[in-house]
Amino acid sequence: MENMASKMPTDELTTIAHKVMRKLRISPEEGVYLLNTEHGEAVRWLADYARKSSVGETVYYATTLFIHPTNLCELSCPLCSFYAKPGWKTAWFMTPAQIEESVRKHYEKGLTEVHVVGGLWRECNLDYYREAFTRIKQIDPRLHIKALTPVEYDFLARLHGITVEEVFDKMMSWGLGSLPGGGAEILVEKIRKQIAPQKITSDEYLAIHRIAHKRGLPSNITMLFGHVESHEDIISHLCQIRELQDLTHGFQTFVPLKYHEENNALGKRKKILKPKDVRRVYAVSRLMLDNVRNIKVLWNYVGVPEAQEILAYGANDFASTALDEKIITMAGGVQLKMTKQPIADLIREVNRDPKEIHSGYDYAQDELLTCLK
Repeated sequence: MENMASKMPTDELTTIAHKVMRKLRISPEEGVYLLNTEHGEAVRWLADYARKSSVGETVYYATTLFIHPTNLCELSCPLCSFYAKPGWKTAWFMTPAQIEESVRKHYEKGLTEVHVVGGLWRECNLDYYREAFTRIKQIDPRLHIKALTPVEYDFLARLHGITVEEVFDKMMSWGLGSLPGGGAEILVEKIRKQIAPQKITSDEYLAIHRIAHKRGLPSNITMLFGHVESHEDIISHLCQIRELQDLTHGFQTFVPLKYHEENNALGKRKKILKPKDVRRVYAVSRLMLDNVRNIKVLWNYVGVPEAQEILAYGANDFASTALDEKIITMAGGVQLKMTKQPIADLIREVNRDPKEIHSGYDYAQDELLTCLK
């Protein structure tokens, strides 16, 4: 492998390759170089090497039902195609009983987890989530509940006049198992103010993940890219994740999200948009996030063939069946009904090993088995 490093096309890539093979940390400046270099195949090779040496050939997926309690929201983010206001024809609100009905409807499909995210709406308060989570757990106590973004937890804390810590304690007592990664957007304030000016700040967002990790709640974390951010902004985002992970070790999975411009205000301003090389973003994410185990590609964001290709660019998670997912669908994402067998088959097509899990999975089991081999 050292011979491969010496065959890199530039001195900079040779230096980075030696770091990757020795599991040394890549600097922010090197991260920007990796995004900018014309030698994309070398970057892909390094990312695939890092993936294989860290997590092997297993590709994870889940059978997930998405529950969006409401798209009514007090915010009006320019990047969002999901939100609605009272009186809009696109608005909906699910009662806890309707949530139970939806879970029961899909339960026989072999659900491993229920993913709950929605708008910031006062009727979706702690009493609402207590009833909703209780109903889900009554169907099957083993169902993993992955619910709400830091933006929603901040909203609930302010709504009830309590701390985020207290919100987590209540939600965990009702069955909360982990956090999804939404709402991160780009963790750079000058960009955040352009695309989501009403949301909590980058520091506040990360602080809530830190609180979750301290309470033993694992979480995912996302990055929305391909709108108005620069390569430097992407690397800043990744470095902030890396720094917090050094302290908490609570991030299970990083999820790059390709921005979709359909049906939102930001997307109409096409002249300011800066599309990115999706595969390169995945590859550099794997190389920069040396302490985050899993990189997830969402097939409904990039398309199935592209998602399969990205498994060669550092990704090791093929997301899920995404039953009843609406956020990306409303922004123009791929509309395709997916079940667990086709996902497993798609993974095998690229010579990788599918494994069904949920977001509360203990990856230490896999690491132990790898060490014993």
